[in-house]
Amino acid sequence: MLRRLIAAMTVLTMLLCLIVNTALANSRFNKDDTWLIYMYICGADLESNGHVSTRNIAEMEKVKLPPNVKVLIGAGGSLAWHHPTIKAGGDGIYLYSADRLEKQADWNANMGSPDTLANFLRYGEKNFNADHRIIIFRDHGGLNGVCYDYKFGKYLKDDSGRFVLRNGTPVLTELPPHLTYDDLNNVFAAVYGNSPENPPFELTGFGACMTGSYELANSISKFSHYMLGSECSEYGWYFTPWIEALANDPSMDGAQIGKVICDSVLNSYDDITKLTNTFSVIDLTKMPELREAYEEYFAEALKRANEEAGFSGAFARAASARNVDKYSNLYTDLGLLAKNTKQIMPKESKKLLKAIDKAVVYNKHGSYLKSRGISTYYPYVSSESPVIREDDFNNFLRQKSTSNDQKNLYRRLLGLNVADMQGVPVKLNSEDHFVVKLTPEQLENVSMIQCLLVPVIENGDPDFGLEDEGGVLSISADDLKIDWKKGTVTENFRGVQPVFDGHKIAMFASVKSRGHNFYEVPILLNVPDINDLENLHKYAYSLQVRYDLSKKKYEIIGIGSMVENGMVRSVNYKLKPGDVITPIFMGFAPEGSADAVGRPFKDPKTGKNVFICPKFGKSFVYTRDSAITDKKILRGNYGYFFNFIAPNGTSAAVSQPAAITIEYGEIDRWDSEDLKEEAE
Repeated sequence: MLRRLIAAMTVLTMLLCLIVNTALANSRFNKDDTWLIYMYICGADLESNGHVSTRNIAEMEKVKLPPNVKVLIGAGGSLAWHHPTIKAGGDGIYLYSADRLEKQADWNANMGSPDTLANFLRYGEKNFNADHRIIIFRDHGGLNGVCYDYKFGKYLKDDSGRFVLRNGTPVLTELPPHLTYDDLNNVFAAVYGNSPENPPFELTGFGACMTGSYELANSISKFSHYMLGSECSEYGWYFTPWIEALANDPSMDGAQIGKVICDSVLNSYDDITKLTNTFSVIDLTKMPELREAYEEYFAEALKRANEEAGFSGAFARAASARNVDKYSNLYTDLGLLAKNTKQIMPKESKKLLKAIDKAVVYNKHGSYLKSRGISTYYPYVSSESPVIREDDFNNFLRQKSTSNDQKNLYRRLLGLNVADMQGVPVKLNSEDHFVVKLTPEQLENVSMIQCLLVPVIENGDPDFGLEDEGGVLSISADDLKIDWKKGTVTENFRGVQPVFDGHKIAMFASVKSRGHNFYEVPILLNVPDINDLENLHKYAYSLQVRYDLSKKKYEIIGIGSMVENGMVRSVNYKLKPGDVITPIFMGFAPEGSADAVGRPFKDPKTGKNVFICPKFGKSFVYTRDSAITDKKILRGNYGYFFNFIAPNGTSAAVSQPAAITIEYGEIDRWDSEDLKEEAE
């Protein structure tokens, strides 16, 4: 009996402790608590061109605030404002309380300056008492930082001193002033102390692209309970729902507010934008554990890269296996990176994944993404823009928020190349399919392998742009079976080609995953003059296409802007009936031609160099019934190459040529040795 009583008392004591601890945890927030929301709104070109900041403030003004919730706005950074109050009052500090927006102080300050942010925060601390604080940064974002002040930017001017315009927008001559991640850390430390006992902010939110990163979270981790950002290119916030939620219930904590923001923002997007976007809430009090796992992970990766042949290539392949959006050309999802490296770094990867799942308390993303809620810098860059590559990488090296082992690993990966792989022979296996075999040393230098299918005319010369072929260079990674352990790559050409309403297109495989593959189709959209070569880049886009493997059917997702290495920054437009589409192909030009650019291919018959050059197909009009389908190839002659991509993202080598002929659906193959004998 006594034992039962003791056991019962023990259980009761545990329950009471749990109740007390829960009460203490919730006692931090009450209905009567006061809140101050800092809104650091740098209008930039978003406001001058698109009235974006005006719309955000108007959304906020729809909410009648209670006396215990106030919004302090720092407004500036744009060449022109459209909000009537700010347009009349000019840049400065504004207070929104109850249902009124009033100016508090003037400034003509650079929003990209740390001093401006520090003065804004000090003004709020001096003039408004609050139990809890939120700070929201609204503008552009990315690796270089946030809040790009276009008002203090430097612009190209003509001889008369007027701005030179491009698409109606003044042309900048350099990156506008902005706040780096280190600037944010330094400003917060200057205002609140380097190691405050309690973080001054309950939530720090970034209404800016590519801000859901480890680097940014690490920079501000001592100054906020929670952080909210997007791993990808985002399209702004819808301010009404979350401010209204806080106004109705000031006892909410940062995680609850962040959840409302994530849900309301993503739900405000159209179906296309929603599919390829992500927002997450990160518990910054869990950063010490995540930081430890992160640094151990990269320390082990660097150690293995220096000691083991093949490891660098394996790591690069894991890092470049991204989602459909790819988070720009400078980020990869940290959780996916850790998941993809579980086979080569099981202990460190599992520890990192566990720490990520603890830190990310809410993750809202589109159905085509596999986001774990936090990204990290990975320099998948293009040799076509070495200045951008160097600037971005040097900026990364300067950031205090990243680990030295990570920096040294990336230096190594960027230095790898596949020059010694030029001319790897293509052979036929027992099932009459092409295969190449790579050594461990060669695999060290490869992050991706593609196949190149090149139409040729009957005498064996490359097709330099016959109207019916377009000189098309087809890349189709889902026609390859790659065994990275054995170093073998096997072709599985199906004898079909994708067509858009019957028109040939070039399709670039971007992501291969369970159930579906994603492709990018380069096009010109609604180009007014195909002969205006200097301005064609303004109309160049990449069409995002999904292929459902079970239904064997293509789905057109939408259109995104192309960046320097062919990667899509985001999907932001859905084709409409009446849109005019002009396919872009990679054609070929002989050596010495004015169109010859890039790395040459060797013609096996003549021994002469052949260069890639852009070519354009026939334009056609998109309709409600338009679709991409596979069309069986009845006749054709093709050169076949394996294309090897280095860890730095460049196509640095191709295999020896092979050949495919199709005659009424029957496929014949000739490997490198066959072509060599035929040439002799």
